[in-house]
Order: sequence, then C-alpha cells, then structure tokens
Amino acid sequence: MNEGAVISQLKDNFYQRIDKNDEVRFLDSSTLNHAICLEIADATFNNILISYEDLCHKIPRKIGARSTILNSLNLAVAKGFFVKRSSVKDKRIKTYTLSKNFQETVILWIKELQSVTSNIK
Repeated sequence: MNEGAVISQLKDNFYQRIDKNDEVRFLDSSTLNHAICLEIADATFNNILISYEDLCHKIPRKIGARSTILNSLNLAVAKGFFVKRSSVKDKRIKTYTLSKNFQETVILWIKELQSVTSNIK
C-alpha cells in the first residue's frame, strides 16, 4: 500500500468514527482534547499518576490555556471518560486516569491505526 492509500484509509476511518461512541468523538473533537486524551492514556497505560498541573505543563499553550484544559477535563469526568481521584499524598492534587471503557476505546483505536499503517512499504 502506498502513502496515498494509507492517507485515504485514515481519512475514511476518521469520518466513520463520527458515528462511533462518545469516547471516540471526544478524542477526535479538538486538538486539545486529543492531546489531553493522549497524555492521560500515556499515564494510565504506564501506571503513572498525572495531575491537572502536569497536563498544563505538558500541553503547549498554543493548544490550550489552563482554563480550557480544566474545562475539557471537567467535561470528560462528567461524561465518565476520565476518572478523577484525590492524591493520597496531598488531597488538593487531583489525578486523572482513563475509565475502563475509554481504555478499551483507545486500544481499539491503536489497533485500527496499526492495521492501516502496517501496510506502508
């Protein structure tokens, strides 16, 4: 498969995801939400705690301001996409992980990307 065919398949998959579950729509809805999901997924799958402050330091300001990051986090928590917990060491610090359902969604998304991009020669 050449690069053009891979791009076409990625594009088709992207458009098809519009009708998928809410987690996928949240992931694809904006650059900021995509970045937040990737950061929290990275932390979740590597068993690392990630806080709001960590996210604000990792995500470039050009992608999202602190208040916008917090708004996205609150929305994702309210929808059940992320789990928010108080830190054991300091109750003022809130950490975030992907919900079990969102973890499954990310795994399926990764497999979809692998299946398309593995055909690049």
